[in-house]
Amino acid sequence: MQGRAEATRNNNFSIIYGLHEDNTADEGGDDDRHRSPANRCIGDPAVQAGAARLQTMMTTTMGLLSALTTGWWGHFGERHGRTKVLAIVTLGLFITDLTFILVSNPASPFSQYGHALLVLAPIIEGVLGGWSTLQSATSAYLSDCTSSGSRAYIFSRFAGVFYIGLSAGPSLGGYLIRNPLFPPPPGTEGRLSVTSVFWVAVFCSAVNFLLVLCVFPESLDKVKRQRALEEHRIRASIKGSMSKVRGESVVAEGSGGGAEEDEESEGIIRGFLKPLALFLPATVYEGGGRKRRDWSLTFLAAALFGATLSNGVHQVKYLYAVHVYEWGAGQLSYYISFLSGARALFLLFLCPWIIATFKPKPPHVPHSDADAPVTAKAKKPKPTKAHLAREISFDLVMTRFSLMIDILSNTFVTLGPMPVIHALGGGTRHSQSLFVLATALSSLGSGAGPAMQSLALCITQVRGLDAAAESGGKDATPTKDGGVGQLFGALAVLQTLGQMILGPMLFGLVYSGTVAAFPKAVFVTAAGLLVCSLVLVILVRGPAMPTAELVPGRSHKKGKRKAREYESRGRSRVNKDLRGGATGYGTVASSSSA
Repeated sequence: MQGRAEATRNNNFSIIYGLHEDNTADEGGDDDRHRSPANRCIGDPAVQAGAARLQTMMTTTMGLLSALTTGWWGHFGERHGRTKVLAIVTLGLFITDLTFILVSNPASPFSQYGHALLVLAPIIEGVLGGWSTLQSATSAYLSDCTSSGSRAYIFSRFAGVFYIGLSAGPSLGGYLIRNPLFPPPPGTEGRLSVTSVFWVAVFCSAVNFLLVLCVFPESLDKVKRQRALEEHRIRASIKGSMSKVRGESVVAEGSGGGAEEDEESEGIIRGFLKPLALFLPATVYEGGGRKRRDWSLTFLAAALFGATLSNGVHQVKYLYAVHVYEWGAGQLSYYISFLSGARALFLLFLCPWIIATFKPKPPHVPHSDADAPVTAKAKKPKPTKAHLAREISFDLVMTRFSLMIDILSNTFVTLGPMPVIHALGGGTRHSQSLFVLATALSSLGSGAGPAMQSLALCITQVRGLDAAAESGGKDATPTKDGGVGQLFGALAVLQTLGQMILGPMLFGLVYSGTVAAFPKAVFVTAAGLLVCSLVLVILVRGPAMPTAELVPGRSHKKGKRKAREYESRGRSRVNKDLRGGATGYGTVASSSSA
């Protein structure tokens, strides 16, 4: 339902902008104030330009604020729970949809303040987290509720549900516009109104808010939340003492107030870049005292940024279809629904089937004690480095194939023929068919996003295992078990920067500069970005497994296979000396005689 509201919201900026212009310019009678200006403003170039500026302002404002606050909300979720963050973000979406209702109704007293309210709404939504925080909190919630290892399966399913909303959005929104839920005001019979769409969206947002706040169980237990809260208090106290000492030294040196302003600006920049510090190269331990610099998460983050940056071609792709093939609103809505539906079907059914078929199965560990009591609540199995290494290898293969399919999609569009208009229009239909098929091919590459998220989580878990093993911990559990929200918050910041801020700006500039001579330049740019992402993913390496885990006296490949067999059967790989001393034989003899 939220996807339907987003689709309708983006398609009705001109109506809302024209409504404000009509209210401020026409001070006629009451009948004129109750008239919807849709038919008068959609074809007005001035209104179209103003609506484009308004939409860009709202999207950029919300994207920047969301990127600035996503990391903070990720830390907040670690301390106070995921459901609290989901409820706050849903409240921001509810306020935004309610604002659209207030300014889109000509009879509303708030319609004359349309510009101010439409700018205020994304500010509130961005401060409360926005879409990037919603995605990161949802991914963290799913990660808490699933076993360790590859989460590409569950991430793919939830991404498919999201694209179902985007696919049904234009159709359902159009139906509500043609068949409003409430009777139109006097004097507006036969006019189209978007109010019903946002009323339904507001209702669904309110239901989501109540479900998250009152029904959904919290995924983080109290122990992890309390641990994160204590760590936050310790860091805050250390930071406060350091700032106090720094302030005393500044006063002693007689410095002015410019240092405080520099510190505040540095704090804003540091707060924005702090979530991205997770992607810096880290020192990992491979056992035996050896250590190395691991760039895997850095390369993966850069690849994810390039892939999300290439997603900016989607909005320009619709402008390309309107410009080259002269599509109307009806054809464009069918095309958007078709692409979103194809992507949803792949993520919901085909991609999970591929993962379930080819994903390495976890080793079966039999119960060592049959008489052990069965607990009512089974715990999630602890991840091992060998198991995570197999999961990382699978996610890498899936990511590389998905990126290659996306590259082929943009390449086919670039190499496809431009429409050549004949008497019967056969050339145009042929070019349109190839364009639709080539762009629909990209739906088969939509598994790159879930695979990259799962890959980043597995790499982080391996680093935690290495750190725990190096510190001498008895159990090989990650030391930073509570950093899932921080990781997905950092990933959401990258996605927001690439998909909502820099991507549309980049492809908008490329398209506006090349549409007259070579309109396909945007697809060449997208393919180039995806090639760079593919190269970066190729540089990502899985964890190095120590040779001590292999069976001695065997070749490398046979040893790995034999080790897996022993691990699956639950046998110990420790050499047993059957020629022990007298004590050993005495023990055997005594047990036999008994």
